[in-house]
Amino acid sequence: MPTALLYTLGAFALILVLARFRVPLAAAILGGTVALGVALGLNAADLLRAAVAGLTSPMSLALMLITLLLPALSEIMRQTGQMERIVSAARAFFRRPAVTMAALPALIGLLPMPGGALFSAPMVESAAGGKPVSAGKLSAFNYWFRHIWEHWWPLYPGVILAMTLTQTPAWRFIVFQIPLGLFMVVAGTPLFFGLHPDLHARSTHVSSETKRQMLKVTSSIWIIVLAYVLGAVALHFGVGPAPMQLPGQPALTAGQEWLSLAHKFGPFLVGLAASLLWTARMNRMPWSGVGRVFARPGLYGLVVLVASVMVFQAVLKAGGAAPKIAAELAALHVPAELVIMALPCIAGLVTGLAFGFVGTSFPIVLPLAATAANGAPLAPYVALAYAFGHLGQMSSPIHLCHVVSNQYFKTPFGPVYRQLWLPMLLAGTMTLAYFFTLRALL
Repeated sequence: MPTALLYTLGAFALILVLARFRVPLAAAILGGTVALGVALGLNAADLLRAAVAGLTSPMSLALMLITLLLPALSEIMRQTGQMERIVSAARAFFRRPAVTMAALPALIGLLPMPGGALFSAPMVESAAGGKPVSAGKLSAFNYWFRHIWEHWWPLYPGVILAMTLTQTPAWRFIVFQIPLGLFMVVAGTPLFFGLHPDLHARSTHVSSETKRQMLKVTSSIWIIVLAYVLGAVALHFGVGPAPMQLPGQPALTAGQEWLSLAHKFGPFLVGLAASLLWTARMNRMPWSGVGRVFARPGLYGLVVLVASVMVFQAVLKAGGAAPKIAAELAALHVPAELVIMALPCIAGLVTGLAFGFVGTSFPIVLPLAATAANGAPLAPYVALAYAFGHLGQMSSPIHLCHVVSNQYFKTPFGPVYRQLWLPMLLAGTMTLAYFFTLRALL
């Protein structure tokens, strides 16, 4: 009996039930955390140690800082009218409000920053133009299209780790993975059904002035992109590539861990800070106004939410949930292709992170894939594993973007899942067709 898997799924169910009964989401996640920790054999001292480790790890602190800066930047853009100018320019540029609702989170998705859906959420809301769109649909738009790049965009840590573990050249990995991103776009089309007719209305031709205006009003975003690229290049050539904790290898030293985090978060933090200063100056917001933004209590509620997610993940790690689940699936002797689909999907559901599902499941599924391929290229199996891992993390109630997007639109998980089940089914179906086609061709 796969007890670790059942315990983990039970903890997710508890989180969803508590949230359904209006328990604050951070408290619901902590309730599920305690229940799972006890089920996995952790005592009170173990739980406390895991919670402290989850709260005080450098990665958690960096995530909480990013989650503080992101909504602050978004709020400055909202208060100064820049958000509305972005949406207005995007409407003219993309010509249909409904397309704008998808394009804006996709634009932000080029930045692999944790909780980035929080940044695009106000833009999706504004793009809807006050038309009657349910909170569940708005959150689904924001969440789904925010993640259409994550299968292949080389800035994402999960993609980097997958290329490392599969020992695949970047260009080859990207070529075989890009169709998975296209499947996400196509699978997201059901979200457009049922929208107000005005949101499908087409505007006039895009002028050169519209293009210039679009570039200007989105400068706050491009500053982050530029800072990330320049910062990543400077770190790579200045101090070397980011150290990476590979499965089965010795743990990183404290210095290596800090260097890895500097690579992962440093350029974002610098870019966010630079963008915040630029945005305030460009919009002539006084520093007292910036201070009032950071004094808003609601800003720190999201930090608490992120902290609860990090505690959950620390307890999962302390209880050894991922390796236990992997061992349980292996003991069931299910077909290799099914394990290659199921294990990354479950790991994505458990961790809510691409880096998490790649790091925990790929070391197990890659040898299985090599056996199943029998000398043929592994690309079809890698695509299958990554796509279903991605669908697993998109289904996870602890995926940070899922959490903060729902929090912004004030919607529980249920209405969002009802919007996403069909896109997920379509994406999974297209992935399977792609797998069998690739395997036949290669």
